[in-house]
Amino acid sequence: MDIKWKKYSVLPGFGPSFAATVVWLGILVLLPLSTLVVNTLAIGFEEMPYRVISDGAPTGETVYLRAGDTDDKTIAPADADLSAETVAAVAYGEAAEVSPAEVELQEVTRGERIRAGLVRGFPKFVEKAFSPRVLASFRVTFGTALLAALVNLFLGGIIAYALVRIKIPGKRILDALIDLPFAMPTAICGIAMVTMYAPNGPIGSLAAKLGIKIAFTPLGITLALLFIGLPFVVRALQPALIDLGTELEDAAMSLGASRITAWRRVIVPTLAPALLTGFSLAFARGLGEYGTVIFIAGNAPMKTEITSLLIVTQLEQFDYAGATAIALAMLTISLLLIFGINRFFSGRHHS
Repeated sequence: MDIKWKKYSVLPGFGPSFAATVVWLGILVLLPLSTLVVNTLAIGFEEMPYRVISDGAPTGETVYLRAGDTDDKTIAPADADLSAETVAAVAYGEAAEVSPAEVELQEVTRGERIRAGLVRGFPKFVEKAFSPRVLASFRVTFGTALLAALVNLFLGGIIAYALVRIKIPGKRILDALIDLPFAMPTAICGIAMVTMYAPNGPIGSLAAKLGIKIAFTPLGITLALLFIGLPFVVRALQPALIDLGTELEDAAMSLGASRITAWRRVIVPTLAPALLTGFSLAFARGLGEYGTVIFIAGNAPMKTEITSLLIVTQLEQFDYAGATAIALAMLTISLLLIFGINRFFSGRHHS
């Protein structure tokens, strides 16, 4: 007789811990994100459909009106019998009994309202989330974030290797400076960047003499994202390099491989998960960065305006549906890109 003993987890109380994690994940992450979908769906329900009534009979025409535009209309419910002598309706915002000839509009059923809202909502969502101004902000945001993450992947790898493998005077101070973007408020980082790279700044003035404008251009945005994204790459690679040691590299070189070949065929494939983690974190941080970038970007629409600033602008104009539509499009594209990057790198790593 086979007796199957329960296999306990190394973590005590795994069930309650897992349940608490899922609950808090739902409350802190999924529930707030779901409001983006809900508010975006509200775009199609800003105007409700009504049937036009003339002399007590439907005309076959449907109009879409906002709630405030119906206050001066006489509206009958969807199930009103227009052939009766009187109809229970709402006239000028108050309940009333009127003759069918006085009815101007008739409500439609809830199902028809939902269908109309969804059908009308998608074109409005596309219009708000993919307008020329929004697409320009996407190009600036995704382009600069991707370029900064790629550069940080190279520079962060060199810095992490130097901190782990090379004896450098003052290494602890340099190691602590890597985390400076984590500790500094983003507004201070932005002010420092624009002070340094503005046309009258120490570096900006030198670049201006060479005909290069840094601040208030995509180049300035990229430099700001390099500054804030570098620690993610370095901190992802450092533990992997420490665990890796030098044995594999020494073994490859003892078998005749050059240092470059050893790095290309042995070290880099081994560090692929850490490289992917650092790149994804730097890229994701660049997509969502706001405080550091707005000072140096110049925020010129169609040129240097980032998506985060455009969302805030929509909120300031009380266009909540437009802001959530842009945010939902941004979130969807970001998730698809990060998922695709992970799939690409994992496929290359396993092959």
